[in-house]
Amino acid sequence: MADLLRILHAPLNIAGGPEALSAGLNELGCQSRLLVFTRQPFRDGSDINLNLRQGGGPINLALNLPKQTYAFTRTLPSYDIFQFHFGVTLVPKRINLLLLGRLGKGRVFHFWGSDLRDAPAAKWDYALRHADAAVVGSYAILPRAPRSAGWPEYDVVPPGINLTTWQPSYPSPEKTIRIVHAPSRRRSKGTEAVLAAVATLKAEGAPIELDLVENTPNELARLRYAAADLVIDQLNVGWYGLFSIESMALGKPCIVRLNAEAVAATEAAFGTKIPLINADQDTLVEVLRGLVREPARLSELGRASRTYVEAVHSHAAVAQRMLDVYRRRGLTERLEQQASSTR
Repeated sequence: MADLLRILHAPLNIAGGPEALSAGLNELGCQSRLLVFTRQPFRDGSDINLNLRQGGGPINLALNLPKQTYAFTRTLPSYDIFQFHFGVTLVPKRINLLLLGRLGKGRVFHFWGSDLRDAPAAKWDYALRHADAAVVGSYAILPRAPRSAGWPEYDVVPPGINLTTWQPSYPSPEKTIRIVHAPSRRRSKGTEAVLAAVATLKAEGAPIELDLVENTPNELARLRYAAADLVIDQLNVGWYGLFSIESMALGKPCIVRLNAEAVAATEAAFGTKIPLINADQDTLVEVLRGLVREPARLSELGRASRTYVEAVHSHAAVAQRMLDVYRRRGLTERLEQQASSTR
């Protein structure tokens, strides 16, 4: 059935996740394409780019909507499943979703975190009452996701990464342990606590150095990540995101604050242990002390991290889980019925 499925992902390439998922589905025999409204920074993996004008206002709306409508009408006959990322549809939802439903197309909403977390149910009520499936990226978000009668249950499909472009470089610390921290926003990542912890340990004579990566082009930043022995992602949020995934893909041990219940649910669902090192602002100094005392653990954790990413976050693995969602939600069965009725 996979080789019959035609999927359109649209219209945002959030952190490269839709791009990786689409590539994985193609490898499994589907016909999957990614359509975007406009190119996003550091991401150019779309198949179709509408090059819409950015920003709101009536002028941009008037100029963009005809392009969106044209793209919608052109893609309608070509795809069986329309997967909308970050809750955005090709044209206004009340047109988009009703027409897709009447034509028997699959309607999937794929959420990426801030779009759904702690949102009022009213924000997503119309969309999810007209959706066949709702996908989230982790078990950590489920307690904070809105729910309402008539909505599909949430399915968990972790973010994917194309590992062919991420070759591991495992830690081999000699005299000094090189720590990388790359905050997009210092406050949310707990950067001040990272700086304080490193200063405390250096005052104790610990052989560590911190590489603080900020405002750096992606290609150069990636070289600095590859040179790390240890990565500190964030100490506040309670789950890991793309930076941790990329760090693990490079074979780096990574420190991040983790929610214990989400860890248990994830390990049970995917049958593997999460190798991330759990720490928060209060425990970071002691966690770092332990790693300084046993630097050989860094290589072991780095190899376990790469193995975990291959099993849970590779683009092929997440695509297979997405296919399972399509099957569970009856989208492949609907396609089979349509195919049999035309014979």
